[in-house]
Amino acid sequence: MEFIQWDPALSINIEEIDNQHRGLIEIINTLNASAEVPNRHVICFEIVMKLKNYFNEHFMTEEKYMMRYNYPEIVAHKKEHVEFIKNILDFELACVEFYSPFSPMLDFLKEWLVKHVAGTDMKMGTFLKEKMEPL
Repeated sequence: MEFIQWDPALSINIEEIDNQHRGLIEIINTLNASAEVPNRHVICFEIVMKLKNYFNEHFMTEEKYMMRYNYPEIVAHKKEHVEFIKNILDFELACVEFYSPFSPMLDFLKEWLVKHVAGTDMKMGTFLKEKMEPL
């Protein structure tokens, strides 16, 4: 069974961003499935690299939309992105030191998904959908 499943309640109704959020869920589930395998510190590091690449792309996507439509809370939103990246860099350091922080990473990512996606991103999505032209 998956650690986290996509829930339509997480949808912000912007397909590009929703698809990226689904990608995060896949990464989280891969991390969970890898928690008990041999050489898990190597897998841990690989997943942190995936997270860094994923969020580089994802944050740029969100910030592109926010700038394009003059989202009034862009500064606070970007600050949450910076805090996330700091946490991922801490996990990267832990993986390099051969500590595999699977439980803290899973807890952090699940909390991020709930707080940031279901809260901050949902608010952004509501604003953006009002401003975007119908396709």
